[in-house]
Amino acid sequence: MSILALYLPLTPAESQTQVSLLRRRPLAISVAMALSVISPISAQAAIQNGTEPEYESEINNDTGTPSTQLDPIVVTATRSERALSDAPVPLKVISRQELEDNHAHTLKEALALLPSIYLREVHGKTGYEVSMQGFTGDQVLVLIDGLPITASTGSTVNLNQYMNMDIEQIEVVQGAASAQFGSAAMGGVINIITKPIDSATGHITTEVATNGEQNPSGNTIDANKRYVEASIEGALDKEQRFHARLSGSYLDNDGLSLDHDAWPRLKDASEQYQINTRLSYRPEGSDRLKNNDDRLFNETQYWLEASHYNEEDVSRFNYYVAPRYLEQQREESITKQRLSIGGNTQITLHADDRRKVYRVSAQALHEEYESDSITSTQQAITSARNTNISTTLAQAQLDLPDLVLSDKHTHLIQVGGQVQQDNLSQTKNQVSELITDDVSRDVADLYIQDDWLIGENWEVLSGIRYQNDQDFGGHTAPKVSLKYNHLDASGRDHIFRTSIGGGYRVPNLRERYYVFDHSNLGYKVMGNPDLQPETSTSYQVGYQGQLSDAINLTINGFYNDIDNLIQTDENNARFEGNIAIYEFMNVDSAQTYGGDIGLDWQIDDDVNLQANYAYLHTHNNVTDTELTYKPNHKVMLALDYQLSDKLQLIPRLNYESEQLVTTSDEAYSPSWWTLDSKINYNATERFNVYAAINNIFDVQRDITDISDYRPIDNREWLLGASYRW
Repeated sequence: MSILALYLPLTPAESQTQVSLLRRRPLAISVAMALSVISPISAQAAIQNGTEPEYESEINNDTGTPSTQLDPIVVTATRSERALSDAPVPLKVISRQELEDNHAHTLKEALALLPSIYLREVHGKTGYEVSMQGFTGDQVLVLIDGLPITASTGSTVNLNQYMNMDIEQIEVVQGAASAQFGSAAMGGVINIITKPIDSATGHITTEVATNGEQNPSGNTIDANKRYVEASIEGALDKEQRFHARLSGSYLDNDGLSLDHDAWPRLKDASEQYQINTRLSYRPEGSDRLKNNDDRLFNETQYWLEASHYNEEDVSRFNYYVAPRYLEQQREESITKQRLSIGGNTQITLHADDRRKVYRVSAQALHEEYESDSITSTQQAITSARNTNISTTLAQAQLDLPDLVLSDKHTHLIQVGGQVQQDNLSQTKNQVSELITDDVSRDVADLYIQDDWLIGENWEVLSGIRYQNDQDFGGHTAPKVSLKYNHLDASGRDHIFRTSIGGGYRVPNLRERYYVFDHSNLGYKVMGNPDLQPETSTSYQVGYQGQLSDAINLTINGFYNDIDNLIQTDENNARFEGNIAIYEFMNVDSAQTYGGDIGLDWQIDDDVNLQANYAYLHTHNNVTDTELTYKPNHKVMLALDYQLSDKLQLIPRLNYESEQLVTTSDEAYSPSWWTLDSKINYNATERFNVYAAINNIFDVQRDITDISDYRPIDNREWLLGASYRW
């Protein structure tokens, strides 16, 4: 579905509904990174005309600098298009302009811009996973335009395996969203919204970076990292019914080396490329600005998208076999093939001189994920592992006509459903590593959601989702959210939100059937077919308000009560000879609670300061300790300083407190501060250059301390350039 709002001429009853909606549209405030205001003039004109005002999203003007921005349109909060400040649940947004200003090329680099998002390296892999409100990456659903980014049967989503070249914005909902999005959305949802295809345009961006003395080449000024991306898009016919986009990106990183004469590398070498193609078609007569009340179908659009992703990783490390260390190397080749198709239309029915407008959307997805990994000892192959994961999914949603009970009560109702099949195979040295040969999962979901608008200030969003899993049967997850708008005597808006929801997650196929055989490293991790689904009850509360014309404040709090949490029990290993056997298990229960506070201060026309603090507390009721890898405190300060009409400076300061690493000896990873600074220069209307110094403090983990999980990257110097036409 397009991220732009769609509206038809209104009947008197519908006009009253829209005017009621309009009165709710508060002056937008900053939510984490980017918010602005609705123009009072355009809003008043819309009320007089009985229509909805337009909400501008973040765009660039002809000089390449950010233009004035209005409240962006979001879709993840309610599975429908709403102004960000109008969303009934707290939502954080990373805009396209913010991605470009900070040169965030991967999803990991993008999410690092949010203060309440936690990132950590994927164990045993090259890449990063996300953590939100104390939930791990397995419990957070990552989507592209509402469709899963990777097969849910695998491990946590690797945030490095998506390149940001086609992103319009990233929307993040924290806390249980299972009622809207199903299993795996227990900790929240990250929804990547891709850019609509506009007029004929293109761009190319390239950059190089060096890590100084830690360049594996041994040359401090070598280009240790190289990045290129390009795209071209536009209409294929003069009637502009067909639009197409072709885009690609390439990222090559040589890794990091502390001792160039030694075999091990601190950081893996990685080479990635991604190619995307998208085709959209809008039939004649379906243009938004040429809607015909006599047509049955309006605003119809179809799209087809295909992408190919490839990654080559090389890890080098030593493994101790008495009485000496042996050189080991792991080479992994990853490919992802993704094909999605969808469409949406508006159906207008006439009865008793009234129009009833139905909105229908449907999507389908097929994705294949394959990994081939070879491990060598002293240049002799010791293991070869192959993994294949596939997901096939179809979903549809119907938005019913607005149900106007009175001038103070309107219901916006949606119904939808989804079917999904996952398949998994994995072999090591051509022998299955799964407990059983047939590993697949079929699941079907149905949901209904009601957005109840009460008067000018109140809104209740309620939903319920039923999932039927072939192995675990049926499960129902409800959610209710309440929103209240208050306009103070100074004409400033204050928005209060609260919600309670049920979360759940069916054990993925990895947790149930994998056999992680790392006997050469002294351990195995076993799947457990008897695992039960995780469940949670999530409580969220938030405030969003304007303290002055220049200062905006957001405050959010949460409490999650989790049952049957799935994890490996590191304290109760059993042994087969000298091999430690760990097994996935359901622990009794756990709680997470905390919150975040954000301040957005427009100091003057050229300077904006964003200050954010996040607090997280977790408790494992089995071990009576915190959950591991969950820092209690996180701070982020970001300054956007427009030095001139062409020059922009963006320093960003980050802090994370210490975090528990192991419960057995209560080992903690140290706290850390980092400072990044970027400078952007718009040389011409089409050409700009930029430079950055990342990790200016040169904060880096101590590899001799196995409990040290501070950043792996040292100081990095970067240069780049971009050209648009």
